[in-house]
Order: sequence, then C-alpha cells, then structure tokens
Amino acid sequence: MQHLGRTNFGSPQHRQSFGGMLVTATAYAGEGVLPLHEHDEAYLCLVADGAYTQRASGADTDCAPGLLLAHPRGHRHANRFSPRGARCLSIFPGQELADSGGLQRLLGDYRALRLPDAARLLARIERELVADDDAAPLALQSAVFELVALACRNEREDKRPAWLAKVLQRLHDDPLAELSLPELGRLAGVHPAHLARRFQQAQGMSVGDYRRTLRIRQACRELADGERPIAEVAAGAGFADQSHFARVFKRVTGQTPRDYRHKTQHAS
Repeated sequence: MQHLGRTNFGSPQHRQSFGGMLVTATAYAGEGVLPLHEHDEAYLCLVADGAYTQRASGADTDCAPGLLLAHPRGHRHANRFSPRGARCLSIFPGQELADSGGLQRLLGDYRALRLPDAARLLARIERELVADDDAAPLALQSAVFELVALACRNEREDKRPAWLAKVLQRLHDDPLAELSLPELGRLAGVHPAHLARRFQQAQGMSVGDYRRTLRIRQACRELADGERPIAEVAAGAGFADQSHFARVFKRVTGQTPRDYRHKTQHAS
C-alpha cells in the first residue's frame, strides 16, 4: 500500500498554492495503471480530460471530464486509464477551508459528483492555473471556491440513496442476469421510475448502460486471458450480436475487441 501526501502519480503540469490551498494539474499516460494507494490528506479531484476507471471498496467508477471525486483522508483506490490517458485537477484545501462544515461533510465520505456547471468552472480554473499576471491567484481562488460551494450544495441536495449499494451489489454479483427495473425496485424498496432516475444521477449512466459496462469488463478479462473466438466472448458476455458487442466495447474501452486482445496479450 502506497501513501501519498500532497502529491499524485502521473506527470505534473501546473501547480499553484495560496492560503494553504494547493491546486495541481496532472497528466496520466494512456493505458496506465496506478496501484492501490491512499492520500494522507483529503482532497478533490476534477477530471479535466480523457477517461479512466477507478476501483474503490470493490466497486468501479467510470471517470470522465466534469466528474468531481471527493476523496476522504486515507481513502484507498486504484486507477486504470483509457488509451487516451487523462488529465486531472487536484485540490488540497487549506485548513481554513477544510474547517468549514460544508467541506467537512463533502470530504467525509468518498463520492463522485456530476455538477451542472462543471465545464465552465473547469475552464476557469485551468485558465487561471497557467496565467502569470498578479490577479491570477485571486481569480484562481475565486473559481476554486465557487466549485467547492457548488459541490457542497450538490452533495446536500443529491445525496447518494442508501439503497444504491444493494442495487450495485446485485448488478456486480451477476452481470449476465436479466434484471428488470421492477425487480431492482423491489430490492431497493423504491418505485422503478424513482430508482431509474436516482441511479442515473448517482452513477452518471442508466442501469442498462451500467450493466453493459460490467459485461464489457468481463469480456476484457476473457480477451486478455484466453484464445476463445471473439464471437464466443461476445455471446458469453450476453451479446447476441457481435457487431453490437464491438460497438459497445469500443465505446467503453476506446478500442475494438481485436485490438484490445492484441495489445493486452502482446504486453503480457
């Protein structure tokens, strides 16, 4: 287990500190893998570009631009990056900001938030992070504070429902199971329409898309470890049509099944 302070893996690009707060921009190489690690200080991570999958507590989070991840102190996670790699902004709050009730609540538990105005604030923060005029620190601080305030309000208004863990566990237990929304609704104890809406808000994708993603990950393991024909792998992952499998596979991984098999087996 690796412990990190106010640092990140990857290639640092920009770094600014003010009033005890540190904001960094870090690039990560395509198809890179970060081992299980934790930070000694709570922080926020805003995905700026690219994509990656983050594994924490046995569950995966698909991370795309605009997603804000709240990492409590000591939160253990590992990352696997897409072929495009990724670029992330990390915000380590100073003590004054960390003492605020809203931020303490936000950083009290691991969560992934899709903020309604993330793109605008991301552009502002990136612009001010590289500016060199004497107003840049104040402008950067203002943009970061606005992002934090938006995240605190979003977390309070859109808290992950208590039943979500049950539904995610059921989906992970058997990705091939043909589960209906009414079945999952009964498991969660909520109306199917409510489940569908809150699942989308919490996970950033529909129940169906989430299940397809799990099936694609299962197919990735088979493609990397075996020689079964791709058509058989597709059928084993619950896809009746190989062309549909290939389209979904490329959307999730950024590669065709054939390219993925070649790269992973060649690398091993």
